[in-house]
Amino acid sequence: MKGEWCYFSNRFTDSQCKSIISEIKTRPAQDATLGVDGERSDNSYRRSKIRFVQRNDLILGWIFDEIWKMAIQANDEWFGFHLLKMDYIQIAEYTGTDKGEYKTHHDVFYMNKTDYHRKLSAIIQLSDPTEYEGGDFQMYEIEQQPTAAALKTQGTAIFFPSFIRHAALPVTNGTRYSIAAWIDGPRWR
Repeated sequence: MKGEWCYFSNRFTDSQCKSIISEIKTRPAQDATLGVDGERSDNSYRRSKIRFVQRNDLILGWIFDEIWKMAIQANDEWFGFHLLKMDYIQIAEYTGTDKGEYKTHHDVFYMNKTDYHRKLSAIIQLSDPTEYEGGDFQMYEIEQQPTAAALKTQGTAIFFPSFIRHAALPVTNGTRYSIAAWIDGPRWR
């Protein structure tokens, strides 16, 4: 591993981001949950609405190819993990009205009962940063933080090992949309 994170600036165009947001708003949302199978709800820990997108989605399926290309490049240049698949993506909506946030967590479910673990996590910023306040993405226990301004740039994607603790800080005004994706590989040993 050469670094703890890497990002691709403006990888999605402003037009693509707006189109994704527009499409996702037409789909039913659910309250975000916690745990391997989403078995727990705790709005003191995670407050957002989410929508899942599957690879075969006729309108948004193209996002998988874009994230996969970036993941392979990030992995080749920075992480060197054994990656095999990406099952779905999640689009989150954090609102200032709800003080939307996701407190400190990591993305690996070490005790899951599958043959796979999340190895690489990705967050893609969909919202124009002038349309909301707060909502910064933060990583913990790392040597150097990426700048908040860089990560708030619309269309920017950050990749990091799924075991790194991170958070979405509360949105205080407006609405922030982001994509989360997880690239799996064989179980960590």
